[in-house]
Amino acid sequence: MTIVFLLSAGFVLYTYLLFPLILHIRTRGTQPLSAPEPDKWPTVSIVIAAHNEAPNLPAKLESLQALDYPAELVEWVIVSDGSTDETEAFLSEQFDGHERRKFKHLHTSLGKCGALNEGVALATGQIILFMDARQPVSSNALKKLVPFLSLDDVGAASGELILSEDSSLEAGNFGLYWRYEKWIRDNESRLFSTTGVTGALYAIRRADFKPNKVGTLLDDFDTPTGLLKEGKRTLFVPGAYAYDKAADDIHQEFRRKVRNLAGNWQSFQTNSWLFNPAKNPVWWQFLSHKVFRLLVPYALILAFVSSAFGHNGFLNSMFWLQVVFYGVAAASYLGLPGTQNKAVSMIKVFTQLNAAAFVATARYFTSKRAISWR
Repeated sequence: MTIVFLLSAGFVLYTYLLFPLILHIRTRGTQPLSAPEPDKWPTVSIVIAAHNEAPNLPAKLESLQALDYPAELVEWVIVSDGSTDETEAFLSEQFDGHERRKFKHLHTSLGKCGALNEGVALATGQIILFMDARQPVSSNALKKLVPFLSLDDVGAASGELILSEDSSLEAGNFGLYWRYEKWIRDNESRLFSTTGVTGALYAIRRADFKPNKVGTLLDDFDTPTGLLKEGKRTLFVPGAYAYDKAADDIHQEFRRKVRNLAGNWQSFQTNSWLFNPAKNPVWWQFLSHKVFRLLVPYALILAFVSSAFGHNGFLNSMFWLQVVFYGVAAASYLGLPGTQNKAVSMIKVFTQLNAAAFVATARYFTSKRAISWR
C-alpha cells in the first residue's frame, strides 16, 4: 500500500508542481517571443458566435470600435446561434447599412463551433480573429497578435485572458489559478508551442482555417491542434488582453469547468495522433498538461484508499492529513465559520477543480452528453 500511495501522490505532485518547474527550467535563457511589424497590415475579419448575448453586445461593439488598427482593413462578422433574446434585433439594427459589418441569425442552434464555421464562411479577411461575445478586449489586441502570423511556422496567435478578482475569495483564487495556467502556456510557447488558445481572443490565417465538426465543444483546442498536425506552432502572446470577471458562483464555475473538461476528452478521441510521440512535437507537454490533469482525481482517490488500508505510521498519518484536507474543503463549501480565508478557499478551489474533472470524465464516457452553450 505504501508504494501505491507514493506513486499516486507523486503523480499529483508531478502534474501540478514538477511538470511546470521542469518546463520553466527548460525554457530558461530563451528570449521573449517577438515578431516584426509588417510593412503592410493585412485585412482582418473578427468572427464572433453569440447565443443570447444581447446584454453584453453593446460593450463588445464599443470594444471593437476602439481597436487600434486601420478601420478600413477590419470587418466584423457575428453569427447569432439560435438566440431567443434581443440579440438578432440588436445586431440587425447595429449592422444595417454598414459595409464592413456582417450578421447572420441561425434559427436552429449549431453550437459554438457550427456558428463559427458559418461566420468564417462569410469572412473575407486574410486573418481571422476569433472572439467571444462577452469579453471586451484591449485596443492593441490586433497589433499584438497579427505580426506573429507573418512567421511561416506559426499557425495561431493566442491572446491573454485577464480576470478581475475583486469580489470574493473564490474569484480571487480562480484568478490565481488562471495566472498559473498562463505561466505554463507562456513557457510552452517559448519551448515550441502551446496545446490550446484563449478562446476569447485568438488569430489564425484565413487560408489555414478548417471547419470543426458541428458538435465540437472546444474550438480553442481543436483548431490549434489541427494546425499543430501540420507542423505549425501556436503561440501565447502576453499583452493582447481579453477581460472577464472571475466567477463568484462556485456552482457556475463548476458547470463551466465540467463542460470544458468533457470537451477535452472529446478532442482527445478526435485527435488520437496526439498520443503518438513520433507525430506530436509537444507530446510531453500534452500528456503532462492536458491528459494528466484529467487523471489526477483518480490518483487522489488511490492515495486516499491506499492510506486508509495501510498498516504503518506513515500511511496512518497521510490518511488523517487527507481527512483534514477534505474536511476543510467541505467546511468551506458549507460556509462554516472560520473558513473565509485565502488558504481555505484555495483548498476549496483545488477540490472543486478535481471534482469537475471526475464528473466530466464520468459524464463523457457514460452518456457522451455535451451542451454547447450552457
